[in-house]
Parts: sequence; structure tokens; C-alpha cells
Amino acid sequence: MAMDSNRKVALISACIFSGFASAHLIDEFVWGAPKEFHLSVEFTQILALAFMLSLVGLVVSAALGSSSAFTGLALTGFLIALADILKHLFEILQSGPWRSGFVSEFLALGLIVSGVVMFTASCRVRRADR
Repeated sequence: MAMDSNRKVALISACIFSGFASAHLIDEFVWGAPKEFHLSVEFTQILALAFMLSLVGLVVSAALGSSSAFTGLALTGFLIALADILKHLFEILQSGPWRSGFVSEFLALGLIVSGVVMFTASCRVRRADR
């Protein structure tokens, strides 16, 4: 099966997004996100596992040619990028270092950018499949 450029970009960005999501989740744990949302660490770990398993499942399904998996990747990219923008962008833009400085900022911005790219490319795949 030949793969068009939108599919390649969507899959590559989904893999990059997965890496940023994993690292950013660790950063969130280090800086107390479970406590901030009144969740136990154990419950939050189960949520993180469910998220990562579903994301890997979407990437594998998309790689195997499932059009609906690209819908899932588009929604995931959009919602996570939006959530991170709303939660962290204003914190990052304030003067002084944010959390661990450059590394925390890089992880948050990398997650946002890769999520937007994954959303855009996945939407283009879905549009081309119609």
C-alpha cells in the first residue's frame, strides 16, 4: 500500500506527539498535577496508562490503514493541544523560568506543536478519504 504524504506526516507527528506526551506527563507528575486536580497518584497513573495505550492503538490502526483511526488522532491532537494551550501557555509566557525552565517549556510547546500538526495532517487524510 502506497502512503501519501498526509498519511506519513500524520503518522510521524503522532509518534513525535507520543514521545512529547509521555515526557510531558512525567513533568506534570513532578509538578503536582494529580494533587492540583484532586486525584490520587494511583488513579492518575491508570489514566496516563489508558491514554498512552489508546494513543498507541490509534497510531497502529492508522498505520494499518484505518480511516477512523485518523479521526481519533485528529481529535486527540486538537483536544490535547487546546488543553495545554489553555493550561500552560500563559504560565510559560510570564517572566522568569516556568517549572524546570527550558525543558518543561520545550515539552509543553513540543506537545502543542506536534498535536496541531497531527490534527491538521489527520484531517487532511480524512478529507482525502471521502
